[in-house]
Amino acid sequence: MEHHRLRKYRGPETWVQVRAAYVAGESAPSVARRFDVGLSNLRRRAMAEGWTRSRIAEQLDLKPLRGGADDPRPALAALSPAGETVEPPYVDPALAVARALRRAAWLLSQGQAAEAMALMRAAEALERAATAG
Repeated sequence: MEHHRLRKYRGPETWVQVRAAYVAGESAPSVARRFDVGLSNLRRRAMAEGWTRSRIAEQLDLKPLRGGADDPRPALAALSPAGETVEPPYVDPALAVARALRRAAWLLSQGQAAEAMALMRAAEALERAATAG
């Protein structure tokens, strides 16, 4: 008795969703499990079609906009019109935490658990910092 593995065929719609999840930051093993695609197929397709995170970062030409860790003004000055001084905007920490948690809930509803968890951790850290200081 011979056993043959069944080949999985996933349509273009599935691969669009796989690409979106992978590029958004979800790990390859997690994406492969969620969409029931082969891990090696996912990685091979990502390399062949150029949707690896490093290639996308090169295409976007991402450069850090931050100034020093203590002073955000140099980064803000780079975004402002010539010579204007810009003060960092004040954001109420409680409002920022509430918005972050709403966004995390939305991300969870979209199946982006990794991003939601990262956002919830950031909101938690912000809340701790706001109550400590």
